[in-house]
Amino acid sequence: MNEGSVGFTELFRPWVASLTRANQSMAGQLEKWVGFQMDSLRAYVDLGVAQAKVALKVIDPHSLHEFADSQFAVASFVGHRIADDGRLLAEWSTDCCNQSNRLVRQNMLSVLFKD
Repeated sequence: MNEGSVGFTELFRPWVASLTRANQSMAGQLEKWVGFQMDSLRAYVDLGVAQAKVALKVIDPHSLHEFADSQFAVASFVGHRIADDGRLLAEWSTDCCNQSNRLVRQNMLSVLFKD
């Protein structure tokens, strides 16, 4: 009875190892994505708070004019930030795809040839 269960566990050991590697890879990629999203959120919240503080200082037409002029710089910053975020997301997705392809190859070899 014990001998049969040992053979059964040995049969599925490569599958368990493959699933473990896949789960670790997915957890690592999710961690990178969450970090990216949190950094992006922090930047946009900081910008929003700064803009609210500046907007509350508008008390006359002159300060309104200065506030409106500063919005061009803010719009430029937001545009660059969005472009940077898009580039980082594209790099993350490419890295995720490459890592998944490597993992699939490694897992298939280990399951097929039972290393």
